[in-house]
Amino acid sequence: MGMAQATRAQFTAPSTQSPFPTISPDKSSIPPTASEPTAFQSAIDPKDYHMGPGDVLECRFWTSGEAYYPVVSSDNMLLIPNLGAFNTQGKTFAEIRDEVLQKAAESFAARKASTNNPPISLTIYQPRKILVKVQGDVADPGDYALTAATRADVAVDLANKIEPSNQPPVDPGIIQQRLIEEASRKRLESYFGKRQIAPASQRYITVTHNDGTTDRVDLVRYDALHDPNASKPLREGDVIVVPFRDLHAGSLGVYGAVQSPGDFEFVQGDSLSAAIQYAFGPSANADIHHVELVRTLPDGEADAPQIYDLAAIEAHTAPDVALEPNDRIIVRSLPEEHDAAVVIVRGQVQVPGVYPITDGQTTLSEIVQAAGGLTSTAYPPAGVLLRHGYEERLTEGSPEEVSQDTRLENLGVSDTENFKRQMRMRPPNVNVDMERVLIQGDHSADVTLRDGDEIDIPTEPTTVYVFGFVNNAGYVDYKSGAPLRYYIAQAGGYANGANEGKTAVIKVGTRAWMDPGDTKIGPGDEIFVPKVPDLPENFETQNLATLGSLVVGIAGFLVSLYLTFLKKP
Repeated sequence: MGMAQATRAQFTAPSTQSPFPTISPDKSSIPPTASEPTAFQSAIDPKDYHMGPGDVLECRFWTSGEAYYPVVSSDNMLLIPNLGAFNTQGKTFAEIRDEVLQKAAESFAARKASTNNPPISLTIYQPRKILVKVQGDVADPGDYALTAATRADVAVDLANKIEPSNQPPVDPGIIQQRLIEEASRKRLESYFGKRQIAPASQRYITVTHNDGTTDRVDLVRYDALHDPNASKPLREGDVIVVPFRDLHAGSLGVYGAVQSPGDFEFVQGDSLSAAIQYAFGPSANADIHHVELVRTLPDGEADAPQIYDLAAIEAHTAPDVALEPNDRIIVRSLPEEHDAAVVIVRGQVQVPGVYPITDGQTTLSEIVQAAGGLTSTAYPPAGVLLRHGYEERLTEGSPEEVSQDTRLENLGVSDTENFKRQMRMRPPNVNVDMERVLIQGDHSADVTLRDGDEIDIPTEPTTVYVFGFVNNAGYVDYKSGAPLRYYIAQAGGYANGANEGKTAVIKVGTRAWMDPGDTKIGPGDEIFVPKVPDLPENFETQNLATLGSLVVGIAGFLVSLYLTFLKKP
């Protein structure tokens, strides 16, 4: 059935029994049949759905029981016999529906006087097809044919799914940006292996409409909270731009006992309860009454943790907490009330997952063996064992802190504050040499595990990172047995002002700073070349003058000693 035919209906003359028009049973009263059913992500919100050419509505006249299916014409007009034409341009379905019902109420005043129900109803029967453009950091940018019931997040997902045999040409600007980010990606891979690192922004996607207005799409908020304002339905001609994520902008971190811990882009207006939902909510064993918020101070240091009751916030008995850039949220696990304990094993083992242990007795090597052993690409020297237990943090007034403060009595004020600050920021790493334990089989270096421990064994890195005062800092391909001079040469040699004698090798697993002569450079290690300390221009002259004065003073003292005690009269 053509669009013009679908927009017309034939009405019979009003019958003598009813003062209202009825619809003749012609083709316009038969619902149009779509070639395939429309897939809906969610129900259409009349206030969010903007009308456009091709929308099929259902107009049912309750006086006769007949239905009519008008279609919005290509010039945005909706024609309803006996009621007139309605301009849909720039209007939502809720606005058009109100106009039609108001007009019907005025036309059928007699009916309205005898009942509170409107004489007709108007609903969306079939959303129109639209064409939108997706640009930016997606796998397959281009035009997509969707329906007006599709939200922006679906279009972005479709643009990131591409058949291997249908790879499109990539925009040169995108290629250049990804090359810039390659160093950061490789740096992460040297520690954690080749994980999925998505540089695309998730929270600052823009949708530009034909009328010049724009909407911001927040995929994180929509996925977590299903906030309809975070991903609105699309319109024909929309241009969706997915920018690169600004790695230097503020972020939020949500860690601990949550469903999906991680870092998220910060958006003004984020709150504590919303951020925890970005991580898909607390775990079953989360202590939601003592959620920690660590705020970064202007000098870059971490402030003391603040404790909030998430349960009270969600019950609206306590106010939510507005977040700031670079806030970190830690949700602790409740202490176990029984002997059951588990650890998490990630990375390059045959069967990653969660494994039960006997708290304080099961060893690292035993649990790796239980996980099927290492894969062929595993690199234990860069493996980490993380521990986040309650016993690892000092609480104010506890015996541990009292004992610790007692040891600080002989330190100065600045030293004491620096020590306390470092205690708050201490990493959760457990000191273990996984190469000795898992490769060399040295059980004397094995460690016992505790409930909640996390074991992560990455793939073997293939580079060494050289930075500091070299002419071309960056990643250098690892060469087995190569000396320090090889990596310095690959990095362009020492730069002017380099302090060559203080060059240090930072080991990938322990992060220990080693003298190049005392260690073998391995894959994933870093080489740092410091600069010669800045000294005043007359520093050497001042040193010589001071040394000369010291020599003269000593000589004078010796002469006086000789004249006084040794020279005979």
